[in-house]
Amino acid sequence: MQPAAKKPRVDGMDGKGKDGANGGGNAEPHPPQQQQQQQQRKKQRPLTPEKQARAAIHMAAKANDLPAALAVFDRAKAEGVKLGTELYVSLLYLCSGGDAWEQQLRQARPPPPAQQGARGAERHDAGAGAAAGEQGQAAAGSGDAVAAAAAGAGAELQQQAQQAQEAQEAPCAEQLDGAARRARAQQLFEEMRQSGGRLALNEMCYTAQARLAAADGDADRAFAVAQASRAAPSPPLPPEMVAAGVAPKLRSFTPALIAYAEAGECAKAFEVDAAIAAHQLDLGEPEFGRLVQAAAAGASWAAALGVLRRIGAELTTLQPASLARVAALFASPTAARAFEGVPGGGRWEVGPAAVDGAGRCSRCGGRLAALDLSGEELRQFAQGIAAIAERQERRPNDFKQFKCWLEEHGPFGAVVDGANVALYGQNFDSGGFNFGQIRAVCDHLASRHPDLKPLLLLNVGRTKAAQARAPAAQALMRELGEAKSFYVTPAGSNDDWYWIYAAVTAGERGLLVSNDEMRDHIFQLDYPAPYTTCAQELECGSWVFPGADGSWLCARRASGAAPAAAEAAEARPAAAEAD
Repeated sequence: MQPAAKKPRVDGMDGKGKDGANGGGNAEPHPPQQQQQQQQRKKQRPLTPEKQARAAIHMAAKANDLPAALAVFDRAKAEGVKLGTELYVSLLYLCSGGDAWEQQLRQARPPPPAQQGARGAERHDAGAGAAAGEQGQAAAGSGDAVAAAAAGAGAELQQQAQQAQEAQEAPCAEQLDGAARRARAQQLFEEMRQSGGRLALNEMCYTAQARLAAADGDADRAFAVAQASRAAPSPPLPPEMVAAGVAPKLRSFTPALIAYAEAGECAKAFEVDAAIAAHQLDLGEPEFGRLVQAAAAGASWAAALGVLRRIGAELTTLQPASLARVAALFASPTAARAFEGVPGGGRWEVGPAAVDGAGRCSRCGGRLAALDLSGEELRQFAQGIAAIAERQERRPNDFKQFKCWLEEHGPFGAVVDGANVALYGQNFDSGGFNFGQIRAVCDHLASRHPDLKPLLLLNVGRTKAAQARAPAAQALMRELGEAKSFYVTPAGSNDDWYWIYAAVTAGERGLLVSNDEMRDHIFQLDYPAPYTTCAQELECGSWVFPGADGSWLCARRASGAAPAAAEAAEARPAAAEAD
């Protein structure tokens, strides 16, 4: 929306001059000319000291230049200029590393020796990482498994990924060392605390504290800051975050998660994951990547498996850096535990793959499944069907009335395409529309799925045909009609759109009884693909991961090794409950 034009200012009425006569007095300038004059006057006005300081600090913040920002801040304070919360938060953000805070964390705390070989996989997730290569076939239990995974990703690809990442990273505030930045941040934080409420502490203030603690190698303190724990390590942490009702965000926990993952402290990284879930926050791909990195450092296979399954449920494709971390996981001792108890052991073979149109993986031969659509995806699919149906109906209101009827009398769990069922197998001389077949299907649904309310759909012409006048047919339609399980589509309507829409709105547990292959409609629908593009555990035991660049990574069990005993043991309690 364009902003409304400013009303031209006039001294008299109806655009007249001071004397009330057309053309009398000095003529007012035209609106564009007046606006230009106003803008020029604004430019000529001198900026207040506070505005000058704000502009200078913001310019320094854009350049990630902490010393320049602090110099402006100190000068303004010395001149008695009152600075607002926004500027304090900007300075805390810069003190904690600004846009390159993760880079500072890595520089301050190098990874454990076991992770040195996989350095390229541990770049910031926003940059380009490396896809795993054919050489990533490290033997299970190898002491240098993670290094082997990094080698498998391909040295040349990793070098390119690192160069791309370094080109994207903002310059660090290296002019001040870590101790100086922490001291200034603490000073700013204390000034805000002691301002009597004038400078309100917000979530970013605490997040900056967590980032500084992580860069200082104190992941425990970073975690405690995010939780605003009163039982924090020495020195004690301020409890105002809880008292003031400041809720942490995902970025508040990220410093602790990254620091634990970089240090190979797997158990503590999973504690952070639990705390994030307790605050009802959702992980993004960078955080999942860090959990994978932590799992490779010594988690149980069951814990690593849980992370991989969550990735498959919550993400679609993975950036190259995430794929490289996944490759490192499958080459680690953690993944080797998948073969504990398997006669002869086993190992994972990790490398690039291709997936054909049917969903078959070229590396392991397994086939990807078409997973159920989410509730939101089903809702969008149903809206698309309704839009097509209303567009093609002679009277669009007919289909709208059907949608209202469904909402009033549903939900329906089993949808019956009456015409298709009644005509099934009737292509012989004496065959015809058979209401008896509809009755048989309805009775079968009632006995096998009593919890699913059925819905029979028939065109009005079928209900007035000779076959519909038979007593059995009349009884069936009356019985279903009284139960609000029968809908008659109006004349001129294509009843296919009605049962297709009803079947989609039935949800993931819904059943559709029809032999119609929808050849007339398949090209009009935004129909789901034969397989779902996401991380999947295939029936053959392999794992496949789609890359954001269209690539695929496959981790297959060497020599057709069977699933691990640990997985079988994990499934036994569920089976026992089912019995």
